[in-house]
Amino acid sequence: MEKSNFKIKCEQMFKGIPASSGIAISKVFILEGEAVKIDSAPIDDTEIETEVEKFKAAIQKAKSELKTLKSKAAQRMGEENARIFDAHQLLLEDDVVIDETIGGIRQENKGADAAFYEIMQKYLQTMEKSDEFFRSRISDIIDVKRRVIKHIQGNRSDYLNKMQGSAVIAARDLTPSDTVKLDRRKVKGFVTDFGGKTSHVVIMARSMEVPAVVGLHKLTEYVHEGDRIIVDGFEGKVLINPDEKTIKFYRQLQERLDDTLIRSQEIRDFPCITLDGKAIELSANLEFPDEVDAVKKHGAKGVGLFRSDYLYLKSSNLPTEEEQLQEYLKIIRKTSPDPVIIRTMDVGGDKRPLSIAIPPEENPFLGWRAVRISLERKEIFHAQLRAILRASAEGNVKILIPMISGFDELVECKTAIQKAKLALKKDKLPYDKNIEVGVMIEVPSAALMTDKIAPEVDFLSIGTNDLVQYMLAVDRGNERIAYLYKHLHPAVLRIIRKIIYDGHQAGVWVGMCGEMAGDPLATLILLGLDLDEFSVSPSAVPEIKNIIRSSDYRESAKIAQKALQFEKASDVEKFMTKIIRKKFKNLIL
Repeated sequence: MEKSNFKIKCEQMFKGIPASSGIAISKVFILEGEAVKIDSAPIDDTEIETEVEKFKAAIQKAKSELKTLKSKAAQRMGEENARIFDAHQLLLEDDVVIDETIGGIRQENKGADAAFYEIMQKYLQTMEKSDEFFRSRISDIIDVKRRVIKHIQGNRSDYLNKMQGSAVIAARDLTPSDTVKLDRRKVKGFVTDFGGKTSHVVIMARSMEVPAVVGLHKLTEYVHEGDRIIVDGFEGKVLINPDEKTIKFYRQLQERLDDTLIRSQEIRDFPCITLDGKAIELSANLEFPDEVDAVKKHGAKGVGLFRSDYLYLKSSNLPTEEEQLQEYLKIIRKTSPDPVIIRTMDVGGDKRPLSIAIPPEENPFLGWRAVRISLERKEIFHAQLRAILRASAEGNVKILIPMISGFDELVECKTAIQKAKLALKKDKLPYDKNIEVGVMIEVPSAALMTDKIAPEVDFLSIGTNDLVQYMLAVDRGNERIAYLYKHLHPAVLRIIRKIIYDGHQAGVWVGMCGEMAGDPLATLILLGLDLDEFSVSPSAVPEIKNIIRSSDYRESAKIAQKALQFEKASDVEKFMTKIIRKKFKNLIL
């Protein structure tokens, strides 16, 4: 979602990772956590066994407390979100942690709180130096550390009760326990110094449908309790003490978003069809099963991309076939009879799972990732394919293979799918024998080979996030060169035109699941290039549906041809901005 060139004025502006979309304007509530004070003075020999028993009792109390919190979380946010406390339970049952703590008490005459604190700090220091996934789990360690020490010391103050009225929660990090205890009616948004796209606070924010920005580094060093704050969950911006003009601008943005939501309810169940009768499939992208309710809420037709990576990132153990099956069925049963396209594992790059040992690489986005891992670790791929195939017995399921770079990989994947089908047949387990299989076109080599690839599959899905970065040689996560990342670059438009043409020549449908599909400036171009399916974030569905339903396909084809004639991305953007603003005056650009 793009905006005008309005000049923002505020005391401080921070840029982080946009984690949950929306706009929040409120005051700040600083969540400093329950700070613990540790007495490091050595204990007397006569106190050792008392401290050991105190530690053991604290562990048991913490376990009991976690059961209560998990039950509370299940009631508020569903069983899936409640499972995040399982990781805490495992930490409390970790023999190494328990033995080392007791060793510190008995061998070094440390108090129980000091011994446990030291062990947990070692874990934290190790994780802080690791990759994004490990850093996003720091909150788990902090939560367990704080909980056990409070029980050892007998101090049970509840700092969350200090929150008066509605506010945006600002913290260095947020633990699952924090978010469960919060009164969601008062929470307007979340901002944290730490965290990534897989951190627990992100999952919670999405389930609560409030904006969140994470990875803000030192925000909490500059913000104060009661400061006025604006959270832009679309662009990952956080504004501290903005001036009145900036507040007015964002309030107008909020109102337009609210209007869009109201309009979406009016057209939610209407078909996505142009004025001259061309039907378009408009579906939603999902990262987590708990987002599935937003699919129908916003009027999407099924799931155009379910990123199954979450299954491999949430635990140190590989997900079993049964675990995967149950996750897929949660989505399928809620969206049936609409389709659900499940992308096979796409880890690697910036998604480094605990369950798969990925060696350090100089260029991880060009390294061992996605289908490359699947084809090498065939047992992992086989388990996932079996789970997806079994899920297809209960709904309209399609398989999507990511990161295909050549014909050989496609042949290997099709062989693996056939092997999984034969195994299920042998086990007498049902599956859809005619399940559709597609590939993501996100590598330039595959894009140039779609005339050969398309006849071998049932559909193509254009993954613009990676395709654009590889085509333009621009790391989309590098702020210094972010201005070069343009999905309306003429070269990108030309390769998209080729992919769609090759797909249709082979008689297969072509969709797009990258962020470009949700950009209003790109909608008419993609429509005019004859894209069959748009898969966007649930919140973007109303805007894209409104544009398509209010447009003429034949006119869009002319617009697309005009856009292809420009030499610069900036000219394409100006051209489309002028058209969209004229046709859709209430649209946020």
